Amino acid sequence: MSIPENIGKFISKLIHTVKSESADWQKANQADLDRLKEEKQVAEAELRQRLELMDIRFKEECRRTRMEEERQTEQFGEFLASIDEMKANMLEYYGTMPKPLALMIHHHAAELLKEAWHSPDARERLQKQTRFTSLMLTITEDLSDLGSGGAPKALPEKTIAFIQNKLE
Repeated sequence: MSIPENIGKFISKLIHTVKSESADWQKANQADLDRLKEEKQVAEAELRQRLELMDIRFKEECRRTRMEEERQTEQFGEFLASIDEMKANMLEYYGTMPKPLALMIHHHAAELLKEAWHSPDARERLQKQTRFTSLMLTITEDLSDLGSGGAPKALPEKTIAFIQNKLE
């Protein structure tokens, strides 16, 4: 026999052996292969289901967040409108008060509101809300002092003192 013929037989025998061993291995492990295939299909189905649930949760969370933001925006608008109303009342009740002073009080209240509303830190937001509430109570107190028959005042003195940090 020649060397190329021996190599050909060797390669042929090697291929036959590999195929035979592969077939024998598949026969011996067919049950495991079938089980693994089934487990893979079950895992893929579970994964699809989990992804669908996650998608549903995400969409619902987005919807809730959108609704909450719309509600927050509406409330913020109501606060701003009430601050505008407060400015109009101050200009009406304090007839001699310079308009720039009323605008400055209005601006201060609006800025406190924005800081309280948009602060990412919960503690800081609470402090700003408390300060805003205190300012609004002080303004209300000044306006109610006028209505209770007290001596007429040219300016909302408590409010101005509050803004100047003389009152807390």
